[in-house]
This record gives sequence, C-alpha cells and structure tokens, in this order.
Amino acid sequence: DSAALWRTVAIRGTATAAGAGVAWGIASLTGRPRRASTVGLVALVGAQLGQTLIDSRSPLVVATAAGSLAALAGVVSVPGLSQFLGCTPLGPVAWAQALGSAVGATAAA
Repeated sequence: DSAALWRTVAIRGTATAAGAGVAWGIASLTGRPRRASTVGLVALVGAQLGQTLIDSRSPLVVATAAGSLAALAGVVSVPGLSQFLGCTPLGPVAWAQALGSAVGATAAA
C-alpha cells in the first residue's frame, strides 16, 4: 500500500529530524558547535536504529543495530578518528543528550 508507505516515511522522517534537532539544540546550549553537531549525529543515527527495532526484533536485526551503535560510539570516541571525520569525542552529558533524544524520537514514531 503506497499511502501507508508514504505515511510511515513521513512519520519516521519527522521523528528522526526532530530528535536530531532537539539533541543539537540542547547540546548547542551546553557546548561548542562541533560537539553539538556530533550529538546531533549520534541522535539521528540512534533514532534511525531505534525505529528499525520497532518493526523487527529478530536477533539478527537487534545484533546489527547494537553493532552499528557500538561502531558509531567507537568512531566518535577515538580522538584522532573522530576529528578526522569532523566529530569530537563526547562525554557522559553529551551521550545522555544524544541517546535521550534518540529514545524520544523513537517513542514518538
């Protein structure tokens, strides 16, 4: 059903954008622009992964989502690699901002 597909795309896109935007906005108030951008990126990817888990709880999907989040955390946390990719390592407050926004976006979807 094409109408249902477009509705799902609109809902998920809006929820993902809102989650990343909220995370970036909160992080902008508490840190530098590069940190805020990294928080927004983590929230965006986290929201997408969370929404993927809404549709499927297959062990392979769960493992892939967990592995993707772990890879993102690794890339963001390694100082040289993080900076090479235009990010900055995040502290506990920034991770809480990013993951909290991702969870909120996933719940909204």
